[in-house]
Amino acid sequence: MQNFTKYRSITDVYADRVILEYFQSDKNDKLKSLALFNILTQNFGFIPAELPSYFKEYFEKTSVLPEWTDFKKIQIAERIFATFGPQILMILCCKSLPMAYTCGNGAEVLVHTGRLVEENGSTQKVFRRLMETTQFVVSILQAGGLSQGGEGIRVAQKVRLMHASIRHFIIESKRWNEEWGEPINQQDMAGTLQSFSSLILEGLNFSGITLDEEEKDAYIHLWKVVGHILGVLPELSPDNYEEAYALGLSIFEDQRRKSEAGKILAQSLLDFMEYMVPGNLLDGVPLYFLQKYLGKENCEILELPWEEKEILGEIIEKIMSDFDQTLSKNDHFQKLASHFSSKLILGMDNFYYKGKKAKFEIPPSLKGNWGV
Repeated sequence: MQNFTKYRSITDVYADRVILEYFQSDKNDKLKSLALFNILTQNFGFIPAELPSYFKEYFEKTSVLPEWTDFKKIQIAERIFATFGPQILMILCCKSLPMAYTCGNGAEVLVHTGRLVEENGSTQKVFRRLMETTQFVVSILQAGGLSQGGEGIRVAQKVRLMHASIRHFIIESKRWNEEWGEPINQQDMAGTLQSFSSLILEGLNFSGITLDEEEKDAYIHLWKVVGHILGVLPELSPDNYEEAYALGLSIFEDQRRKSEAGKILAQSLLDFMEYMVPGNLLDGVPLYFLQKYLGKENCEILELPWEEKEILGEIIEKIMSDFDQTLSKNDHFQKLASHFSSKLILGMDNFYYKGKKAKFEIPPSLKGNWGV
């Protein structure tokens, strides 16, 4: 297994320097942080005119894609998303994010910032944050997201600055345990990148969706480009699926441990999916899919129920097999996964936050493809 020790002490020099300049220019950090986060989390598609010159320089510099960018591969990846988008977003929730939460040190960041922690029993803020993550994936993978001036580029640039802001405040808080490594370090960033890329592909395969080698490598390539924008070191961003998946597994094996942070995050994610699926018919199905995609060991690390395994999904599969005995068990699971993913996306598209429809935008062409 690769030795990641040095990468836990490396962050993102350029973005950290930009954020440090921002906060050193004025000591009123709290107000400035609120202003910056408002800019970063709203109006993803353009650069606000009120930003200082060094921010504008950052956006101009990081908008230039690397010379090795292959737009033919990017288009292949975009077509995969256009076809299997609901399943990809469902796998994000049922496999990618919870696998990231099994990395106990990295999970501490999200709990320390409070971004994915319920407050006084209220889940609204948590749900909005999780939808922001889902929107990030949609913005990246929609057609033209990584073209010149594309929304995906802008979103990735702003996420990079947001990570630097979080690092700044965690370190300033003096409550960070140095044994966890630097907050949002290169190993954490590389693991997150693989959770959005190679783990998604593994999840599609588990769901019965077969992609050829060219398609899988193209999907990895798109996220390698995104990793470049996000400031991930080149040596932690492989060129093909096999190497990328192996890297992701190595990172998860290196960092996987039980933590209170991981437990809290996993429960918030489960609550999110249960809330988003309309009606009561599919109650219990989110846990069933978490169990299917994560397996026993990861569920136990996150303290998700396993001994009393959720049987509703198994019952639905049995009913489906009784109705159509020509299909294999894998086909029944694929149908159930497709149905659940559609309901999950429908719930997100109709989510309201503080009386207003939450910002979750699916391009009309994708809505047509997905039947939303």
